[in-house]
Amino acid sequence: MLPLDHTDSSSEVLTILGLPEAGTTISSITYVNWAHLPEWIKDVLGDDWRTIAKTGYVGVTETTASACWRLERQTSTETSISIDVHVASEIDANGVLDMAASKQAALRKLARIITSTSRDIRDVWTRGELDEFGEYSVQDLDGGRFVLVAGQTVLDIRDRGSMYLTAEAFEGYARKLLEHTVRRDSPPLTAPVIKRGPLLSLTDKHDESHPKKIQIRSVIPRFSLWFELGKPIAAADAIVEGSEDAISLESRVVEEDVRVKFTFAVAMPGHHLVEVHAIFADSETMVSTSQMFEVEVIYTRRQTH
Repeated sequence: MLPLDHTDSSSEVLTILGLPEAGTTISSITYVNWAHLPEWIKDVLGDDWRTIAKTGYVGVTETTASACWRLERQTSTETSISIDVHVASEIDANGVLDMAASKQAALRKLARIITSTSRDIRDVWTRGELDEFGEYSVQDLDGGRFVLVAGQTVLDIRDRGSMYLTAEAFEGYARKLLEHTVRRDSPPLTAPVIKRGPLLSLTDKHDESHPKKIQIRSVIPRFSLWFELGKPIAAADAIVEGSEDAISLESRVVEEDVRVKFTFAVAMPGHHLVEVHAIFADSETMVSTSQMFEVEVIYTRRQTH
């Protein structure tokens, strides 16, 4: 059989490995707290485990929130595990979280992982032994990697070539991580709620809590916009379109877990109209939501004498 690639359907890839076809499974399994792994890892794996400095991050795009961590055992630096978590959040035409589309996106991610090899996938992957943690479970034939899908969440746990970590020990660590974060018989995941924003200041008495357009008149080459969420968030981002690089995101800061300050840089004087997509990922589940709005900037460089 020829190797499959990313152009093959996810259903075809799943069927080859003996997994259920896409759209034929129903599960109430969800996952929480992967965005906060450094806070609980010692309680789960032991005091000699830690996250490797400067290797972990939590981020969000328009359709996916991701958490990536690299762990090591301090008593044996050759023992290292990586964890990649991806939560798909597809939005429908009305701006509402589309669970069916999000689950399909998660399965496409699984298919891309499986087919990221030049070999026949049956020589690399087999059906996994962690079915109790998700609708789909695969592992590599060497026993050093587990990939799970539960709803719209994809979990990829990998032994990073540890010389002294047996397949059985690695599976034990993976099970501990999953058992700590899994939630069974959970209600459907929901997207975070944007209470207010974009606003020039959260103290402003604005007539609208979600204005569709913001106007900025400035003599300095930057401005900030604020949002307030209904629940704590793990990550935020903003995408600027239509400026031809005249306006760009400079920084994003999350304050008090629910307030986000986006600062934008203005590259040149003039009149600029851009479309901004602000994106936020829930702190607990990493499900994300977004809001689109226009920003009109009239920037006049301050005169110096």
